[in-house]
Amino acid sequence: MQNTKIHYNMPSEPLSGSLPLHSDKPSLPEPRNRYRLTKLGEQMARLPIDPKVARILLAAQKHDCMAEILVIVSALSIQDPRERPLEAREAAQKAHERFTDKQSDFLAYLNIWDSFQRERDKGLSNKQLVQWCRQYFLSHLRMREWRELHHQLADIAVEMGLTTKEQAFRRPPAQEQLRPSENTGDQDLSAKLKQKQLDKKQHRAHIRAAKEAGYEQIHRTLLTGLIANVGMKSPDGHDYTGARGSHFHLFPASALFKSKPKWVMAAELTETTRLYARDVAAIQPEWIEQEAPHLVRYHYFEPHWEQKRGEVVASERVTLYGLTVLPRRPVAYGKVAPEEAREIFIRGALVAQECNLQTAFFIHNKKLIKEISELEHKSRKQDVLVDEEALFEFYNQRLPQFYEPSETVGRVSLPDNTGLSENTSQIPVSDKTKTVSRTCQPDNSTPVSDGLSGSPKHTGRLKKPLPIADIRTFQSWLKTAERDNPRLLFLTREDLMQHAAAHITEAQFPHHWQNADGKFKLSYRFEPHHPLDGVTLTLPLTVLNRLHAPALEWLVPGMLREKLQLLIKALPKQIRRICVPVPDFITKFLESNPNRQEPMIPQLARFIAKTAGDMRLLEQIDQDEWSAFKLPEHCYFNLRIIDDGGQELATGRDLAKLQQELGQAAAVTFRDNTQEFERDNLTNWDIGTLPESIKFARGKQQLTGYLALQKEKNNTIALRLFDTPEAAEQAHRQGVIALMQLQLKEHMKDLNKGIPGFTQAAMLLKHISADTLRDDLTAAVCDRAFIGDDELPRSEKAFKEQIKRARSRLPAVKEALSRYLQDTAAAYAELNGKLGKHPLTHLLRERTQTLLSAGFANSTPWSQWPRLPVYLKAMTLRMEKYSANPARDAAREADIQELEQMWQEKTDGLLKQNQPVSDGLKMFKWQIEELRVSLFAQELKTPSPVSVKRLLKEWENVK
Repeated sequence: MQNTKIHYNMPSEPLSGSLPLHSDKPSLPEPRNRYRLTKLGEQMARLPIDPKVARILLAAQKHDCMAEILVIVSALSIQDPRERPLEAREAAQKAHERFTDKQSDFLAYLNIWDSFQRERDKGLSNKQLVQWCRQYFLSHLRMREWRELHHQLADIAVEMGLTTKEQAFRRPPAQEQLRPSENTGDQDLSAKLKQKQLDKKQHRAHIRAAKEAGYEQIHRTLLTGLIANVGMKSPDGHDYTGARGSHFHLFPASALFKSKPKWVMAAELTETTRLYARDVAAIQPEWIEQEAPHLVRYHYFEPHWEQKRGEVVASERVTLYGLTVLPRRPVAYGKVAPEEAREIFIRGALVAQECNLQTAFFIHNKKLIKEISELEHKSRKQDVLVDEEALFEFYNQRLPQFYEPSETVGRVSLPDNTGLSENTSQIPVSDKTKTVSRTCQPDNSTPVSDGLSGSPKHTGRLKKPLPIADIRTFQSWLKTAERDNPRLLFLTREDLMQHAAAHITEAQFPHHWQNADGKFKLSYRFEPHHPLDGVTLTLPLTVLNRLHAPALEWLVPGMLREKLQLLIKALPKQIRRICVPVPDFITKFLESNPNRQEPMIPQLARFIAKTAGDMRLLEQIDQDEWSAFKLPEHCYFNLRIIDDGGQELATGRDLAKLQQELGQAAAVTFRDNTQEFERDNLTNWDIGTLPESIKFARGKQQLTGYLALQKEKNNTIALRLFDTPEAAEQAHRQGVIALMQLQLKEHMKDLNKGIPGFTQAAMLLKHISADTLRDDLTAAVCDRAFIGDDELPRSEKAFKEQIKRARSRLPAVKEALSRYLQDTAAAYAELNGKLGKHPLTHLLRERTQTLLSAGFANSTPWSQWPRLPVYLKAMTLRMEKYSANPARDAAREADIQELEQMWQEKTDGLLKQNQPVSDGLKMFKWQIEELRVSLFAQELKTPSPVSVKRLLKEWENVK
């Protein structure tokens, strides 16, 4: 019976004793208006047996296993026929093993029944049967009682029409024998053995499949009456959690005691020292829901929009008397909570656009929202696009609660995965969880579940309202709604924008960044701490080396004011006051049209000094420290480097680092498909006139290249195309010198033998190998004699004229360098002989290693060669004067170290950023050497006045 408020589904007493007779059947209580027997209840009421047995028998009819169930049910209703005397317990246990089934104690009764029946079929006498029972420790008296009770149950089942007489009585299954395969006569012995093994394997698989099918039928049938005795193994694995929070252990005599399957069903729960489950079997939890749908409860939690399924889903948990049967499975939430599912659908599918709708309104709205979102990304303020609540209200006002199809024909039933009957009441448990129980109103319009077929079904022509919680239902409604108003769900700019955003123009936030190599795409994103926050500049690899870092400092006009404001904020307070009010100051600075191809900070510093009316203020602004100040990431371009196919190679905001990583690859890529401009193995100038630059097409891009001669690694000379003028000029100088060396072979033979006085100089400069020194001197002579300060030739005529000049200059350069080398070597030898254990030894050795390191001949400017011996003599004089005033020496050295550190940091910074070192900065290094002469050996004199103060002033111009 079912009741709208209370379920009378408590389990009855365990199956025991004999069946009650018809006259002992208890009378049913007078039916009241609120109670109503289901169809299944009416069938059970007609059976004059225990309700549990009646329920199991009805299920046996459904699962077509009546013969087996009659045997098992009758066995459970009597005392166990197996005997276990204390004096022979081990022998009894061993004898009973032939009846044991590893998965189910219930099947042991079938095995006992079948074995006993086979013995009876042999025609044994009663005495022989008694003897057989004693052999296997079975009670013959209980076996006879079992058979009598089975006969009574079978008669009742036949009488009630549950089965036929032939199917009510179980016959022992024939023990199927292994049948050998046919057509094995022609096979050899090895093939026959393999075929025999295969036959055995197939035979075992066939037996196992038949057993599994019968196992499920039998135990699903038993489960209908023993539903309250199921249990799940506890996490620790020692006991089981049962219905209503109970805990029990498997009885030690059970065949499943050691294996302990995850889910079990028991015939009875007996409490002694513990609560034990007797006669148990392994089951699947899915059977519980399928066999007792009216007893389980459904709990729903975590409702969410799932784009892949195109519907609102929730996780469903199925419980039986508080025991979790199925912990989680996805179900359509629209059937459970239509209103909440509709809201989630609107927020997920339409507002968040997490779906693949191809309808006109969705494409239009998505494009419009993207356009307005880009305005926010550009302005870096989330004050343009309306919030999600406004979008939700837009759709909420236009979408109905339910969609009613015009007509639905045929049989309608709930989807299997919902597990809900047509009348399902919802009981809220929490904001994110709903618990649903099956309760049916006993009215004339509500069909009653039969308990066997599951949910009630309707047939006929219905108009069933559907919740709008999935894409299919939404599209069906939309198709109907758009007939009356095709633009029902189309958003407008007025719907989406909080204000007009007139300041966000293309001039302020352009779509492309442009330089001499073309236009490159810009994309904007406002998401602090995201790698792409700010503005991203997408560039092909071919132009990476051609980028000029100062030009990138100026970003785009719309983001420049914020960057300038942050830079001004980083200044010391006394300087920052000059810029107040900052917005007006920035406006005036931008109106002054600063050069956007030059660094920002020097121009800003000069404008601050100009505004203050005192250019001396520049000395108070440490521009190096100011440049090192780290601004937020969005104040720098995010450079995205791609290859010709559009694949991303690298990304970052440090141009110098990207050029170091990909610079060589960029140069090689730049030269791809430019063989028409290049030549290999040049031995003479037969390449005509070289233009300073050439333009050529690379896909859709116009590029500028720079032709130059280059000396290859194998000492051949080639004409190559370079991506930057600096790289081309550097390579062309070396290439021209190498080509001239080929034209002046006789002169080179003489030069390679060594300049006059080389042997003696090499012995004095023994820290450099002779071969290295000879090659270095040869390169220095060639560079000075062949090119010197002349302009590099770019035509055959200029090249020939340069060769003539080289022939005439070569002897004079060779003689001059020989004289400078001998003087330098002599001064070095004198200094080296006096170092010893002098306090300045370590410092002066470092200085000589810097001045006369390997490769010094070619790296020393020609104008400084005559001064090299002077610098070394100054060190010798410094040693002699040191003892008179060591403190003065240390103070002067500290001043020099400060200047050297400034020069080194500046040079390293330029090299790190792949920027060229200016000639002025290079010569500043030699000015520091002259300062050493002025401070420590003034008697040697310097070409021009030099002091610390003078160099600091010159530094301001150099840097």
